[in-house]
Amino acid sequence: MNGPDQRGFTLVEVVVALAIVAIGMMAVFKTIGDTVHNVTDLRDRTFATWIADNRITEVRISGEMPSVEETAGEVEFAGRNWHWVTKVSQTQVEGLRRIDVTVRRGEDPENASLVALAGFVGATATASPASTVDWHEYGGPQGPGDEDEDGDGGDDGGDPGDAE
Repeated sequence: MNGPDQRGFTLVEVVVALAIVAIGMMAVFKTIGDTVHNVTDLRDRTFATWIADNRITEVRISGEMPSVEETAGEVEFAGRNWHWVTKVSQTQVEGLRRIDVTVRRGEDPENASLVALAGFVGATATASPASTVDWHEYGGPQGPGDEDEDGDGGDDGGDPGDAE
């Protein structure tokens, strides 16, 4: 009873449809895998940037002018081990040094830096005395003992927006 009014798919049509679906699924899985890899790589680069920025900040806030040298160390951050190298070099400007920091994952080979970050530190930044300026004279916030004429804690400068 194979007449022209029979409906259905032939075996060839089913195989072709399955092949098309399989190719489409492979493309979807490859895209998902690439996305996961990119997200992981971006996360690691972000962590490495934070570590390099922290190293530059540590050198800056040490209060001393860093010596021209290369140092290396390891730090645990976000549940992983990271290796950093800090290289301090003299610039052409007296009293200004350049800080180059590279960071790699602890298990990566020596030349596989994720991030290279540069910063500068100057002698004036490390040796500046505490500020003795009375900022209230320049419109800064009122300190203890300053008089507040109307007791509202606000500015008594007579701004047009003040409600009396």
